[in-house]
Amino acid sequence: MGEGSSLSVESVLSAIDALYMNPDTSIKEQASKWLCEFQKSVYAWQISDQLLYMNRDLNSCYFGAQTIRKKIQCHFTELPGESHEGLKNSLLQHVRELRENTSLPIANQLCLAVADLFCHMVQWKDGIKDIVSKLSEAEVSCSYLIDILKFIPEEMNSSTLRLGMNRRHALMSQFEGSKQFVLEFLSHRAKSEQMVILAKVYNCLASWWDNTGIMVEHDVPIDPLLNTAFAILRNPYTTPESTFDAASQWVLALLYQCKQLSNSNSELLRWLQENIYSLVSVVQECSNSVASALGSIQQQEQLELYKDRCTCLAHIFSSLARTLRPPLVDQPTSPGSGGLGDLRTMECILVVLEIPPPLGSRELASITFHALHSLADDAIRHRSMSAAVSVNQGPLESSVNNSNASTGVARPVAALIPYFTRVVVALTSYCPSNTSDLESTDELRDFREDVHDLMQDILGLVGAEAIFVELYNYVQKLQMLAMSENAQASAYDVLRESEACLFMLTTVAKRLSPRDPEEHISNLISKLVLPGLTGPCPPPLQEVGCMLYMELAHWAACHPQLRRQIVNQLIEIIEKPAGVESQSLQPGQKLAVGAALSALGSLCAVYRATPTSTPNGDVSIPSPCNSDSLRLALIDEHWQDLVNRVAYNLPRLAWVPIHDATHFFAGIGRGLMCSVGTGGGGVEFDPRASRQAFPMRVAQICSVSLECLSKLMDGNVPIEGSDTLSDPRVWLDYLAALFRTFNCLLRRLGNPSSSQWDTRERNAVDRTTSEMVLSAQNCLAECLQLVREVIWPVVTRVLTHYASRMRPMEHVCRLIRFIVRCFSVHLRDLLPELAEKIVLSYTTGGQHSSFLYLTSVLVDEFGEQLDCRVGLVNVYEALSGPTLKSISGSGLIQQPHTVEDLFRLCTRLVQHCAAVFLTSRRINLNELCDTAVSSLNLCCAGPGAGSSSDDTPDPNSPSNDESSSSSASTSASAAAARFFIELIIFTNEACEETPMQVVQILESGRQLPTPSCQSASAAQNVIVWLTYSRPTQPTDPSNMNNCCGGQRLVSALLQACCLGLMDERFPEMADILYHLKVMINQEFIPKFNDRTCA
Repeated sequence: MGEGSSLSVESVLSAIDALYMNPDTSIKEQASKWLCEFQKSVYAWQISDQLLYMNRDLNSCYFGAQTIRKKIQCHFTELPGESHEGLKNSLLQHVRELRENTSLPIANQLCLAVADLFCHMVQWKDGIKDIVSKLSEAEVSCSYLIDILKFIPEEMNSSTLRLGMNRRHALMSQFEGSKQFVLEFLSHRAKSEQMVILAKVYNCLASWWDNTGIMVEHDVPIDPLLNTAFAILRNPYTTPESTFDAASQWVLALLYQCKQLSNSNSELLRWLQENIYSLVSVVQECSNSVASALGSIQQQEQLELYKDRCTCLAHIFSSLARTLRPPLVDQPTSPGSGGLGDLRTMECILVVLEIPPPLGSRELASITFHALHSLADDAIRHRSMSAAVSVNQGPLESSVNNSNASTGVARPVAALIPYFTRVVVALTSYCPSNTSDLESTDELRDFREDVHDLMQDILGLVGAEAIFVELYNYVQKLQMLAMSENAQASAYDVLRESEACLFMLTTVAKRLSPRDPEEHISNLISKLVLPGLTGPCPPPLQEVGCMLYMELAHWAACHPQLRRQIVNQLIEIIEKPAGVESQSLQPGQKLAVGAALSALGSLCAVYRATPTSTPNGDVSIPSPCNSDSLRLALIDEHWQDLVNRVAYNLPRLAWVPIHDATHFFAGIGRGLMCSVGTGGGGVEFDPRASRQAFPMRVAQICSVSLECLSKLMDGNVPIEGSDTLSDPRVWLDYLAALFRTFNCLLRRLGNPSSSQWDTRERNAVDRTTSEMVLSAQNCLAECLQLVREVIWPVVTRVLTHYASRMRPMEHVCRLIRFIVRCFSVHLRDLLPELAEKIVLSYTTGGQHSSFLYLTSVLVDEFGEQLDCRVGLVNVYEALSGPTLKSISGSGLIQQPHTVEDLFRLCTRLVQHCAAVFLTSRRINLNELCDTAVSSLNLCCAGPGAGSSSDDTPDPNSPSNDESSSSSASTSASAAAARFFIELIIFTNEACEETPMQVVQILESGRQLPTPSCQSASAAQNVIVWLTYSRPTQPTDPSNMNNCCGGQRLVSALLQACCLGLMDERFPEMADILYHLKVMINQEFIPKFNDRTCA
């Protein structure tokens, strides 16, 4: 942009024409940049005002209005105080000259400019009355006046206006003094018959109630404002959408205010309650009108009209239920009683849920979910508190409660249960799949997830058994109806009709008793689900059936006969599409196979040894030495099928969802873990056979992943996309899922004795103790052999082959961590080779921080072994050099994950082998501690730090990435803090001289005494860093680089606490200061604090 002298209205108009009318893209870009620069200049004030007076065309007027509003909003301080009055008069004149046909964006920009000017202009006293008096003369400007009154409270709370707190308080004082004047003006305008004016009036009212914080119950004029609002809401047929929506928004604002005040004697709330109840008939009339128009030309038109109206009413009903939540839960009263706990509020919610299609929809039903969630939560909490109180109640109080119940007062909570039962039935009607392609119906899937979450709250109130019986009876009615209408109806036909009920059953199945005393579950599975899923069945139905099987895992363990059929059916669902390409699958088949894998995993995870019955019907309690009287668990009975028909087929199921397959392997691992112990399902059994088979089973289930990894590396197969068969992470994650569940293997192979056995059984145990111990030893020995000879060679190849790929390295390190956690010190002979591979991969393939994390796990497991400590410290020495170099300077902020993993490793080294670690000559303790000090401020210096909620977010900024980076920086700071805590605690326990003695010796030029042990030497090194500095030049008080480590540490802690540290991190910083104060002489702390604050 040129100099100010060359700026003129003509040059601006030329740029506007170039922006909007020139077809050349490059010229448009140049004009856009020029106009942006112009808007930042001080000349924009006058020229934008001239553009509005010229009124040449739409583009120039809009640019002028936008510019002057932007200048007031963001650059108001540019304008001298003596110009404010002229600007005010000019803007009001522009508003007076607006016409009914003026472009809405131009009018809005001018009205917003007036509102922003009012908020900024301190000398504009009694501004609201001034604006009303100057703009209320003409009918047209009076319409725009209402917009200005609406914008003023909104702009006061706008973060872009950047008003100070004092100015906001001054504005609120003006609002307080002007609110009656504004209400009288709006009440007068509400008598207008123009729907456009009414819409603006109610939008303005909603703005004042939502944004000013000064409106109270007595400010609400029932007549004409409230009466007119409800007259609009009762007449959805002829009222325009904007007016109907505006009236509903004001009612919502009033309900929210009543909720905030929590006044049980509120006359306004009672008035609103009764009038909102009358709107139920409006919803019903809308539904009837749509139903009567079915098949006619006007059907779609009426559906769209009434759908918008019912959405507004549904929000009002939901808000009323949230507002009346306390009386509804504490003191519900019968419908029509007129109290705040009147159960007609629940009828309002149910009217929305029970609207028949096509007007009833999932979108409409979802509006009520928030209210239902909160009501169910409060009701459960109230019942728990009442139960606790009733335990301490005497007979007199109990008789009083009974008399209350007999007088017609509904018993709290119990009165809500029938309504929530109706909610469950209503929700079921929205859950059917009307298409064979569930995979493409994201709306249905999202709705079902929301329903599942809501059902968890309803279950706690109504009870799983009651809901199950209700749904089970509904399924039976469907069966009877199908048989009566068509004698040829199959189980599949009934299943298709009851598919929504089956989904709802999945939300309650996990909470049902696995014993199933009335055999409702057994009848449902054996007579409907199993036959219905047999043969040709759409994948969406298969998916729902598999989900139900997964939730009934504990029930299936108690019913082995039906479990066998379920497992066979699941395996058939998985096996059938093996080898089929993804594009050739039936719609929804991928999700059905994934659900079947997850269901198998859940079934396998429940390892229940079930006692059999004796010929006379008694249950036989098996002895620990005799497992013949136990029914086989799923792992034992179906092992070969699980391996041969499922695991071995996974390479042929390239499209299978990875998380479902991982769940399958995790379930297998949990089942195997349970099998090698001495009990399952509360029944003791002999695990020797399972322990003998355990190594072979692990080898079989791992063989698929190991073989696929070997083939990928042998063929040097490139990675073609994430979560594909060519991605090694898939097979590494399958192995990791197994070994993650094996973390309790050593405990499961432990002491086989049990205090539950009687004398005869204990004698049998004593006779076989040696055999049990031997079985555990053999099992462990064979597992270790499997790891060394079969698994470890493939893992080491992965470390070498994919050394330059970050993601595979992360996942292979994760696998090694789980293997190490599983076998602990029993893998000590692999430690040298593992350490060598870690150092080689880290230094040559890429400095992936996952190797630092893996090394910290090795220190945690092997650090207590004296012969391993030197080797572990050597690994750190090899890794720390390149790590500290990479995070120096700006790298500290850019690599928070590396910082976190580094100091996690250092913390564990201090915990387990501090003496060797802190006395190593190859470790620069000063550099390490200085880096840790700098890391304490990462949460204040990283991306997103110091951002204010008052700033306008950049729409193009990756806010999610910044949030993740900020979280990582916080975790890195926490890791550095924990390192200092452990370091100071160790030093305090191991030191032989006090910090003051060390400082005095060093300042006198003498040598420190030789420590008596390695730990004392390590502590001495830390004390020297903490307390002593030897400046080579005069020290600047503001420069901390020449200060001792303790001074820099205290300064960093205090700065972090003052510059945006998250609240949950304060205790860690306080712990450092506390332990530092305990260790060093108290003379140091005041000096450190004074120097920091200087």
